[in-house]
Amino acid sequence: MGASSNSSSSGAAQRYATALFDLALEAKELDSIEAGLNTLADAIGENESLSKSLAAPLFSVDDKAAVLDKIAEKIELPELAKRFVGVVSQNGRAGELVGIAKAFSERAAQHRGTIRVVAVSAQKLTAAEANKLTSAVSTALGRDVDVELEVDPALIGGLQLRVGSRLIDASLRTKLDGLTNAMKGA
Repeated sequence: MGASSNSSSSGAAQRYATALFDLALEAKELDSIEAGLNTLADAIGENESLSKSLAAPLFSVDDKAAVLDKIAEKIELPELAKRFVGVVSQNGRAGELVGIAKAFSERAAQHRGTIRVVAVSAQKLTAAEANKLTSAVSTALGRDVDVELEVDPALIGGLQLRVGSRLIDASLRTKLDGLTNAMKGA
């Protein structure tokens, strides 16, 4: 999922994700619903005007629901997830779908016994680099991991890893900032 993870999910997003998780588990559709929600979250995250429109109160709940329904059809969202997105939209929470998707993925990873890791790099990683990173992080943590890849060109180079509330920052931007601060103090 490429949408930004800079903010944590709201309490409402957590509650909605938990409700959908229980339904998906019961329907034995956990993986397909997770994949569909991640695709939807990516679509929202990649389109700034869509993201802002879903969060804006000036657009009606019905308009938001109609737009989300069209997107859900286009990305072939599983039926249970489509109905869920409709309910979320009708309840005035369309702007929280990205947070709900993240919370759902975290819950699914926990259910599978894996740890969710967010890796932020300055450039998009190749499939081979992503696999190597996943393997290295899994070995270091001694557990299976679900790695979510994000791109932030402001990092200049290097990588940031978020594991739960821990941040491992090996970005060039942070190193340059540290050097600048050290020089100011000298």
